[in-house]
Amino acid sequence: MAEEHGAAGKRFFSSSRNLAVSTLASRLLGLFRETLTAAVVGGDALMSGWTLAITGANIFRRILGEGELGKAIVPIISLSIEKEGPERARDRFSTILLWLTLLLCALAVVLGVPSWLISRTMEEGRWKIAFELFPLLTSYMVFICVVGAATAYANVLHEFFLPSLTAILQNVVLILALAFVGRRFQGMPLLNALGAAVLIAGVLEMLLIFLILWRRGMMVRVTRAILRDTETLKSIWKLILPGLLGAGALQVSLLCDRWVGGMIGDYAVPSLYYSDRLVFLPIGIFAVSFATVANTELSRFAAAGRYDDLTAMLAKTIRILLFVSVPFAAFMLCFPQEIIRIFYGYGKFDETAVRETAYAFTMYSAGIPLFSVFKISSVAFTSRRDMVTPLKVSLVCISLNIVLNFALMVPLKQGGIALATIVSSLLNNTLLLTIYNRQMPDNRLDFRSLGLYLLRLVPACVLPLVPAVLVFRAIPRNLEFTIPYWEVSVSKLNVLVPLAAAGIVYGLGLLALCLLLRIEEAGVVLNRFARRGKRS
Repeated sequence: MAEEHGAAGKRFFSSSRNLAVSTLASRLLGLFRETLTAAVVGGDALMSGWTLAITGANIFRRILGEGELGKAIVPIISLSIEKEGPERARDRFSTILLWLTLLLCALAVVLGVPSWLISRTMEEGRWKIAFELFPLLTSYMVFICVVGAATAYANVLHEFFLPSLTAILQNVVLILALAFVGRRFQGMPLLNALGAAVLIAGVLEMLLIFLILWRRGMMVRVTRAILRDTETLKSIWKLILPGLLGAGALQVSLLCDRWVGGMIGDYAVPSLYYSDRLVFLPIGIFAVSFATVANTELSRFAAAGRYDDLTAMLAKTIRILLFVSVPFAAFMLCFPQEIIRIFYGYGKFDETAVRETAYAFTMYSAGIPLFSVFKISSVAFTSRRDMVTPLKVSLVCISLNIVLNFALMVPLKQGGIALATIVSSLLNNTLLLTIYNRQMPDNRLDFRSLGLYLLRLVPACVLPLVPAVLVFRAIPRNLEFTIPYWEVSVSKLNVLVPLAAAGIVYGLGLLALCLLLRIEEAGVVLNRFARRGKRS
């Protein structure tokens, strides 16, 4: 048992490392895409309309694609492979995907047509832009949700790296679109061109994931028996219904964030969007990678009744997520405006946009550890096919988030929206992990050990900020040049060299203190991600 658990741990870190590498490439490309978007579209009403429209499409992706449906697919297909064999598992997934596609097509029509009709009656502004764009993006919703569900299926087959390339493909398509249409279109024609590029990217992603499944001999197939497989539909519905309600409420909360931001002013929604993209860069690279692989491993432990291994894997993942996320949060909190200027401060992204975005970014940065841990604390339940508990907890936290949004929007503006998200995330994690211990009295998480770990980790992350700030202030800022294609001066990059130097000093100081304080996760992460190790 110990050897098998060790093998599972090695497989977990190996898969997480490979997935993190591809996710890193995707996130860096995504960050470059957002930098181009900021330069081309800006950070005012036009971007506000685009953000509101794409948020609507992404809500369904998070529910019916890689979100709750993906979480439910993993335990169902894992159990089917173990008990019934690969062929039956493939048929079960075929049933799920075929009915999902039919549902998505119906939703695209039901939501898209009224949105277009409403846009005809509205005055010019961010809301008219959003309603006019939404019908095009509902078509994208169909493809990206299919990709999300198929990716969860591929993950069960221990395919992590290749499916993650779909996100890279999407970013490449959008970067090319921004580069070619950025100087040729303005206003709504520009956003329509970007919407078409998003749709093309969705189609290409779907073709790539189907190619991966075909290569594994597990491609979806269509037969009358598969269409009429009510057993599978009942199983997935039973698992996904609580998650759908919870995720739906969560997305209502997200939509509320955007709508409240739209009520604040033209800069509020883009500032929340751009800061969110930067904050979720480390979360997307590490937290999502670990949680994606952990979902498969924890589901396997739960199916076999190995709850001691499940808790051990859960605790190990939480510690590593904290080790990665707390340093990012500390550094981002120390240099908010400098980071925003480097990534977004070009072209149409003016000083007002920089200032407004840095304000939201500062608030969001403090929540990075909480957002990261949530990725795995929810999996502790879904891997055991318990979808009801996360639903109940999320409804409480979402209600709090909505109340705080309206309570804080006047005194703190978009910063209040970010702060509300952090508070509700703190409550969510606390409730989930506390309930987990009550449900698993013989295999409890050791909160005391996690607390002592944080007492060592936080000083190791905070103290190196002192030499980092001194280095940043000591280096002169005289870098200035022009990017010919965009015909804009990027003198704001004069903070790049000092900030990069500060980052290097911070990283070295962090590593030294971690080794001094014997924080073993430093060695684990370095060994697993910096080299492949010995081959067996």
